[in-house]
Parts: sequence; C-alpha cells; structure tokens
Amino acid sequence: MLHERPMSYLYEVGIQGGIRRAADMLGINPSVISRQIAQLERALELPLLERQGRNVVLTEAGRLLAEDYYESRQRREKLESHLKDLRHMRGGTISVRIGGGLVTTFIESVMSTFSQSWPNVFVDIIVGSMQEMLNDIASGEADMAVAFGPIGNPELKRHSFQWGPICAVVSPQHPIAALPSVTIDELTQYRLIALTDSFGLQRHMNAMFKTAGRQFHPAYRCNLFSTAMSLSQAGLGISFMTAYAAREAIAHGILTAVPIDHPIAAAFPRRRIICGGCCTTLFATRSGRWRPELIRSLRIGLAQSSSAADA
Repeated sequence: MLHERPMSYLYEVGIQGGIRRAADMLGINPSVISRQIAQLERALELPLLERQGRNVVLTEAGRLLAEDYYESRQRREKLESHLKDLRHMRGGTISVRIGGGLVTTFIESVMSTFSQSWPNVFVDIIVGSMQEMLNDIASGEADMAVAFGPIGNPELKRHSFQWGPICAVVSPQHPIAALPSVTIDELTQYRLIALTDSFGLQRHMNAMFKTAGRQFHPAYRCNLFSTAMSLSQAGLGISFMTAYAAREAIAHGILTAVPIDHPIAAAFPRRRIICGGCCTTLFATRSGRWRPELIRSLRIGLAQSSSAADA
C-alpha cells in the first residue's frame, strides 16, 4: 500500500533535485527522507532515485509516483475547496452563462429579485458566446444560459422572451440617427461593427445581408457588446443590438437605436425556441439538475424584464 508521506518526500526530492535540498525545504532531517524512500523502494521492488552528477533525479518509476502524488494532491485540494464552499453556501450553487448584451438586464431585473428569494444560493455568472454557453450546458459546466441565437439541442429545456427588434445603434451625430428605420442597402454605405460569428445576433445580421444580396463587410470586429457600443459612441461605426440592450446609453443621449427595415430584424423578438430554429432570448437548463422552483424564479424574472422592454 502506498502511503502519502514517502510519496510527498519523493515528489519534493524530484522538485529540488536532491535529498538534502528537499529536507531543507521541508524542515526535516535528510535521513528521514532517505529512510522513507528506501522503504518505498523495497516495498515496490523498484529503484526510485538515481544520481546524475551532483543531483539526484527520479527514475521512470519515481517520476510516475511523483506525478500521481501531485495529481492526487491537486484533486484533494479542489475537493476540499468545494466542500468548504458548500459549508458556506447551504442553499447550493448554480452556474449561469449570459450573452454580453444581456448582462445588465440579467443583473438588474433578475438577480436582484432572485437573491432576495434565494439568499443562500451561490450564483456563478460567466459571459460567453451562444455556442460556448450551449457547450458548457451540454458538458455539465453550466446549468443555464441566457442569450440570443439559434438552438438545436432537443435535450435542453427552452423558453423564449421578447426583447425588441434588432436595431442599428449609432451616435446621435451619425447620418442615420434621425431616420425612422434603415435598410440593408443604406447600411452598406457606412462603417459597420461586427461581433464574432459565435454570437447568435451576428448570425442574424449575416442572414439579413445575404437575403438582401449583400455581404456584411465590417470595419471592426469585437467579442463584447460593450466594446461595440463604445465604438458606436465614438462615432466610429454602426453596431447592432436591441434598443433594450443599449437602453442606458440611449437614455443618456449618447447612443440612438434605429430599427432595421428587414423581416428578420422585425421577427427576431417573436421567434419561439424550437429544435433547429431561431430564438430571441434563450433560457436553457439541463434537465433535472436543479430544483424547479429555482428555475421558475429565474424564468419569471426574465419574463418580467422582457415585458418591461416592450413597454
């Protein structure tokens, strides 16, 4: 049977390159390390150390044991950390993935209420693209996601909500800012700001340009809605999102949202989530992972915030 103490000594010898240096690091007598490793060698009937010049190095067997000790220690430390978290979070944990354009809405409209109802639940919030979020749900890294975009996994529970049509978002000084709506042909005359293709909203934009017989040629590409808005605020181009996603900047008069005159943009908020179809805001959970009341509480918060967006 392999005991942890001689394994730890062997690991330290491999790291320090010698028994004496390992003993100094551990604050023990070198003879203790030598004796423990010798006993381990006899038990395994394998040499674990060999001398190379002035240094002592691990043999192949010694290296395998040291690696196993290190990996076991890492797993144990991770387990201890999780157990410690559970002691301080009696209500459990839930992991949420959010699209960049929905962060403010989720925090203000959903989490503020949810935290009052479930004060002991630890919520892990990570911003990502639609595909990253669905991958995390499928792999078990996340429990739910809130995002724009298509969904094709029938194993996920899905709900859709309205958030307003896709708009061209510009500074008030931009030539299209005063227009009641803007066409795809008109958009091609200006510098455009794209999100990466992993974003569901960007795939909708690409589809709009394609159906209009145009190519979406951006002057800038970024992976955050906040970056896209900053570029628009600086007058550097046109970004694309719902007016609700940019509502704070619009309320302060530093951005303007112009609806896009295209069926896809207009229908975007009214699509229901179906297998292989398009959706607006996705709230997806892995079946059976969390208590129904937790899921229902978050879903109600999303529905209420989407109603505010339509008001």
